[in-house]
Amino acid sequence: MSNTEKVTIWTRTFTCIVITNIAYCFSHFITTPLIAPYASFLGATATLVGVLAGLYSAIAFAMRPISGPMIVILNKKNLMIFTMILGIAVNLLYAVFGSIPMFVVSRVLHGVMYSFVGSLTMTLASDSLPKAKYASGFGLFVVSGVFGQALGPSVGLWLQNLGIRMGGELMGFRMVFLGGAICYLIGLIPCFFIEKQRVLTKEERSSLGPWYKSIIALPAVPYALMMAFYAMGYILFATYMVTFAEQYNIANISMFFIVNSIATLAARPIGGPISDKISPKALFVPGTVLFALSMVFMARATTLPIVLVAAVFAGLGWGLVQPAVQACCMSSVPVEKSGAAANTNFLGVDAGFFIGPAIAGVIFSITASYHSVYAFGVVPVVLGILVYAVYAGILKAKKKETAEETAE
Repeated sequence: MSNTEKVTIWTRTFTCIVITNIAYCFSHFITTPLIAPYASFLGATATLVGVLAGLYSAIAFAMRPISGPMIVILNKKNLMIFTMILGIAVNLLYAVFGSIPMFVVSRVLHGVMYSFVGSLTMTLASDSLPKAKYASGFGLFVVSGVFGQALGPSVGLWLQNLGIRMGGELMGFRMVFLGGAICYLIGLIPCFFIEKQRVLTKEERSSLGPWYKSIIALPAVPYALMMAFYAMGYILFATYMVTFAEQYNIANISMFFIVNSIATLAARPIGGPISDKISPKALFVPGTVLFALSMVFMARATTLPIVLVAAVFAGLGWGLVQPAVQACCMSSVPVEKSGAAANTNFLGVDAGFFIGPAIAGVIFSITASYHSVYAFGVVPVVLGILVYAVYAGILKAKKKETAEETAE
């Protein structure tokens, strides 16, 4: 019995952080698909919509040199509580003010919050997992937000329609962001029950070197670059799916997110055992191929069935490759540098989430076609696996060189 307890992943901290992550993802997927429509409603051009959609990621990227060291040095539990409170405030700002300038202010504060939330949840989850169950446990954490991905967009559209019936289109958007604020409030509650987090001593902080060394973990950089390219493709679904459906007159587009989430969950029984028994790296190629195929289908889709086929490929591909890349990123460093590794990972995600919509917005302004937007999505996904191919080649060459030097 005691042996079983020693290897369980369901510690109090891990359980709390999974619940918080689900609530955060619910808020994210309730609001994100309607960010671009909201910006358009407020009068933004197609190019500006793309920039505003990714602005919070650009701000988060700029904040990482501050948030990364703070996560390493300060009490993670207290930072988590602060971050969830900030999430509530940001969504209330979206809801209360209805102008482009205040939308920009909200996106900036959203970026500040985002620079903390992902790295904090990932670090707390990673630190609480036993080594024997690390890959499968971390994969479970990564896909814990799939419930929000599955139901969030439908809930967001329902809230929007409810608001429209109550008081017009602006009220529709306000209801969406009020729903997002409530999700953060729910996610805040388990943060108070996270186990007390040990703060590094002066000696331990000194051993980590200057503060700027906590911004990036060099061994995690190749995996963060992979995540940047995959994120460029993935964000296109959340950003443009609603407007894509409007352009091609596709009803019930929220089904994409439901089917996509089911496929993402289905990938875990496949990916988990492979990650534990072989290596997470074994999932890179099949995950990338499936993910790229989803973009190919979206670039041709004019009916819901084709969109749902793309949803299956996207869910399986992302469900295999995202946990695998992030597990490699986190396991590339010792535990005391897990915060820096998580920060490095999200530098990649931030870059991808900003650059993807920005480029896609320019492409749409030129072509006026969302098929072109998703055709572009194939490019960064393929570049993601090419990054690993180059990195693996460099490692192999170094290993061969070391072996030759040892033999001499």
